[in-house]
Amino acid sequence: MGQARPVGGSESGDPRVRTARITDLDALAGMWEELAKYHVEIGGPEYRLAPRWRGEWQRFTRKHIGRKDRLCLAAEIDGIAVGFLLAAILQRPKVFEHRRYGHIYDVFVEAGRRNRGAGQALVGAAMDWFRARGVDRVELYTHAMNAPGRRFWSKMGFETTVHIMDRRV
Repeated sequence: MGQARPVGGSESGDPRVRTARITDLDALAGMWEELAKYHVEIGGPEYRLAPRWRGEWQRFTRKHIGRKDRLCLAAEIDGIAVGFLLAAILQRPKVFEHRRYGHIYDVFVEAGRRNRGAGQALVGAAMDWFRARGVDRVELYTHAMNAPGRRFWSKMGFETTVHIMDRRV
């Protein structure tokens, strides 16, 4: 997965997915900032970024590059990074028989580059990565107010299995 691979063919404009590189972190952090701003719009002020968030995010994300149990992918179109996916293999407590599962933290594609297959390509590559590591179940969270996100994940074959509820105190 280290090499970029075409998704829909080799024509210009087709999305390609590759393992992210340390040199991608600045561009990916800018994308993640856009994603965080969207979460503030739909979810409220608790999603606002902290001061110095960028360094913390880059440290967290760096730990997902080149690791056997963590994943950071970049999608590019015409050689330019336009999206990313961040995921990991996690484990439930030892009280459960089926402990190992995949988790997708974030997927983002720049607004002007959406609906060209990059998001699908990122998720498809992540599912291949999970499968190759013996993971048979993948979870993710999407905000209840994120209608486009819920539609995307349904299209990718994900189903709602848990409702997480919160309450202000």
